[in-house]
Amino acid sequence: MADRDESDENEELSEEQRISLLEKSVTTNKVVLLILALILIVAISVTLTVIIITGMSDEESLVGQDAFVQVQQELTQLNQQIAVQQNIINKLEQDYTGLKGLLENSSAPTFQKVLLQQEKSYQDFIKSMKSGMYDLAHMVPGSRTWLELYNEQMNKAVQLSQKRERELKRLQTGEMLIEPDF
Repeated sequence: MADRDESDENEELSEEQRISLLEKSVTTNKVVLLILALILIVAISVTLTVIIITGMSDEESLVGQDAFVQVQQELTQLNQQIAVQQNIINKLEQDYTGLKGLLENSSAPTFQKVLLQQEKSYQDFIKSMKSGMYDLAHMVPGSRTWLELYNEQMNKAVQLSQKRERELKRLQTGEMLIEPDF
């Protein structure tokens, strides 16, 4: 009979009543699910808070106090070394500036120019002397032998003068290559 009463109730309910009952059960289900979700969120939140608080306690830290102090000491030492090196660099820059000024004001470049001019005039003198000896040798009979003898010596003197001139020019440009002696 109970089945009959239920079927009678279902037949007796109208469409609107059924929809109303269904809406009430859906609303009840929504409220129950919402309460369960809130309880779950609160439980997760409390669990995470407890884990974080216990992880941050003074007894157990992520980095040991000794390691932290050691890293701080190393950092202090490195900063001191950087300061010392910076002072050395500043002193070297000052020394460089001073030496550069001394070099620019020194007489070495002037001496190089004078020596270059001397070598040029020395070469010109030897060439003039060779020309005069050639003319003299053609005027005096039997003098060709001594012309050849002295000509070799003057050629060697001109070569050495040209070598010195090249070395002086290299010094002016900053090259340090020195040719071997002949």
